[in-house]
Amino acid sequence: MGDEMIIYKKKSIFWLLIVALFLTSGCYTLRKKFVRKKKFEEKPPVYVDFKNYPNKPSKDAYIDYYLFVRGWLEELSESLKQGYSIKRDKRAISEAVMNVEQIMMFYSPQGKEKIYPLYQDLTKIKDTIAKSPNMSDIERNTLVQKIDHFQRKFEAEFNYTDAQKWME
Repeated sequence: MGDEMIIYKKKSIFWLLIVALFLTSGCYTLRKKFVRKKKFEEKPPVYVDFKNYPNKPSKDAYIDYYLFVRGWLEELSESLKQGYSIKRDKRAISEAVMNVEQIMMFYSPQGKEKIYPLYQDLTKIKDTIAKSPNMSDIERNTLVQKIDHFQRKFEAEFNYTDAQKWME
């Protein structure tokens, strides 16, 4: 019986090792066989077509910036009259200043000299709005008058037909 017991133990250890081997290795190959593979889309190659743009600024771009300045100033003046919010006022004046700066890029040095005093007036208005968020009605009305004055001067002197002489 002793020899049979030793053989039985050896066989059981052998089978335990085989079972342990299969349990630890898992079914990776089966899983690999039945799990869908991700499909990667190949992106088409990008071709860049370089275009030569004219050096002279376009009329449409100038008119767009001009209209943006007018629109943002009207928005600012309406906002100040109604007393909507300081954030709205700051946004409107910032956009107006930015669009005037874009317009200045179109001009020759003579045109820049001509528009610079108006630009300084607009930046003073911007500083006033930034410094005093809680303005009284009198202060707001004064700002509205300054904005209206700026608008009249800007529209009279810097529309496209008058400003063409300063464009490079």
